[in-house]
Amino acid sequence: MMVSRRVICSFALLSLLLAVGASAAESNLYQPVALGDVREGDRRFYLSGIVGPSWGTLRVDDSSAANDPLFTAGGAAGVAFERESGRLRVEFEGRYRDPISGAFDDGNTSTSLRAANGWSTLVNAWRDIDLTDRLGIYAGGGIGGGGYGSLTVQSAVPASNFTINGSGSASGFAWQAGGGVIYDLTERITLDVGYRFFAVDSGSITATSAQPGVPIETLSLGSGFSASELLFTIRIYEPFRGWR
Repeated sequence: MMVSRRVICSFALLSLLLAVGASAAESNLYQPVALGDVREGDRRFYLSGIVGPSWGTLRVDDSSAANDPLFTAGGAAGVAFERESGRLRVEFEGRYRDPISGAFDDGNTSTSLRAANGWSTLVNAWRDIDLTDRLGIYAGGGIGGGGYGSLTVQSAVPASNFTINGSGSASGFAWQAGGGVIYDLTERITLDVGYRFFAVDSGSITATSAQPGVPIETLSLGSGFSASELLFTIRIYEPFRGWR
């Protein structure tokens, strides 16, 4: 059910972008023309839909880690500044990430981790370099914030029944960097396949250590998340041209 919901949401996001473009069909959105009408110095607004797999690592207190493949989806709005051999893009991006969880035992301590409702909001800068009239490459990155709506940690030492339990939300500074390949389907539709490394320092959550039924002390557990991500993006320039 969760997979189906993610797929439906992803297609809904991309369909929304295409529907916005379809409303401006009289403006030649879908005509397969090259970029001859785009001039150096032009500034063009765009919207992007983003989906893809993410291979994430969740760390808590620098000692416990969970590795899990995730799904991420989101969108971006930005402005492209046309240059002689490409463009500079500045955008605001928001994305959601699937829950991540893991359980492991090092022989002394059994630990389980789970984080849900992962999110990030970033301001990005990308430099596009045209290789041909349609094909190009890009690189760049961004900074902002990110975190989890809920983060839970449970640890136990079987010999003494000593436990550590903590839960709460966590957020902190986030950044990403990467690059990829772009293909201009028309002068207003661009397809983008890229790799990004994403990381967020998600602050700390409060945990309580205890022995059977007896609290011992309150702890502050630091957490962090990082991921390697393969992202597929459709970008539509001047999506509201036909509405003016």
